[in-house]
Amino acid sequence: MELKPRSSQIVICGNTYLEVENCSRIMEYNDIYLKVKTFSGMVIEIWGSGLLLSDYNTEGIAVRGKITSVELH
Repeated sequence: MELKPRSSQIVICGNTYLEVENCSRIMEYNDIYLKVKTFSGMVIEIWGSGLLLSDYNTEGIAVRGKITSVELH
């Protein structure tokens, strides 16, 4: 059995790129708003314009576009 880490790492590069590791689900997504939940229960809200979402692996996402705000709950 392989043990997987359940804590999340967030990488922000300027205001145009963001990565989130260990996402459990995408709760909402459109071109100005993204809401994701991590395995640890943290909710991440990302606001911006022209947001594009892509998977970089099975439990992580990459967001591109103009990011104006990131909120952690």
